[in-house]
Amino acid sequence: MAARQAGYKVTAIDGFADQQTVAAAEMAIVVNYDQYGFDAEALLAAVAKLDASRYLGFVYGSGFETQPDLLAKIAVFIPLIGNSALTVGAINAADSFFSALARGNIPCPKVYKELPGDIDSKIYLRKLVGGCGGTHISFANVDSGTSCNQYYYQQFILGQSVSLLFAANSRAIEVIGFNEQWLSPTEMLPFRYGGAVSNVELSKAVKQQLITAAEKITVAFGLLGLNSLDAVVNNGLVYVLEINPRLSASFDLYEADKLYEANNVAFNLMNVHVQASHAAELLQFKAATVCKAHAVVYAINDIVIASTFSWPAWVMDIPLIISPQKEIRLLGGEPICTVMAQAESAEKSKQLIGARLAEIQQLLS
Repeated sequence: MAARQAGYKVTAIDGFADQQTVAAAEMAIVVNYDQYGFDAEALLAAVAKLDASRYLGFVYGSGFETQPDLLAKIAVFIPLIGNSALTVGAINAADSFFSALARGNIPCPKVYKELPGDIDSKIYLRKLVGGCGGTHISFANVDSGTSCNQYYYQQFILGQSVSLLFAANSRAIEVIGFNEQWLSPTEMLPFRYGGAVSNVELSKAVKQQLITAAEKITVAFGLLGLNSLDAVVNNGLVYVLEINPRLSASFDLYEADKLYEANNVAFNLMNVHVQASHAAELLQFKAATVCKAHAVVYAINDIVIASTFSWPAWVMDIPLIISPQKEIRLLGGEPICTVMAQAESAEKSKQLIGARLAEIQQLLS
């Protein structure tokens, strides 16, 4: 959507192909997607069929964290806009990422490849390397039966979950905005992503810690384009959890058009991503201050949604009806759509998003 608003013609390759994506794209291609990312063979086949000469580059979001080699193969056909496959791989490898944090004296939770026997596993989390969306996270004392080679253990620190969206040109960063995140937990998925709100109020000290960490990590890994830093704040101290070296969910929290003004010129956020990806000098922008929030709506139980269902105007990512029965069938726990809201403060935006979550669930019940 942002690319379309920036004036680009778009071919979308997606695991869901919701109604808004299909409407915005010249062509939409659906490729199977699971917790480990895209079906690599199917995605490469789809890219190989495209006329690369028609495209400026390949803009990517989640789905490549566990298979950065797939990005390298795509880059053979179409240039990547954003970080290279090597950078994505290095950022998502626990050893290289947390070693870089240690060298930069950046606070982070303790991390182990295997937990020592004398440590209380109840205060550690088990995370899939390169996982996203929170569904890959569990407490370490809960046996999942999956090989530990794909996982690492991270100390659980209670606090405010925050993120920093920023543009990077490998040498410096420009702040886009500070965000707060929350969960939509279930018994089996206690850390499932719930939503986030932009332009959250944080102390100057906390903001500076986030900025300093992003600056050091940018230089250490040569980050390009838009990136997101996730952290938890406990007693005023920021503990870095991870970097999303690609377009993240918080990208949607900022106005897609005329977000920035520099030298009396309005910039779309996708334009900023493209420019920074080419290591260009970063402009100092005057950003909008509206607080936007989004929240994922999950199916509480198995659900059937008729084609005649009237979706509120504040709902995005609406499933596309492709069944002969002209209805949408979803299993309990699957995402249905995304609810949006905005207000003059983060707190009011969160209140509005809560009310809309309750309303859409009532409408769908």
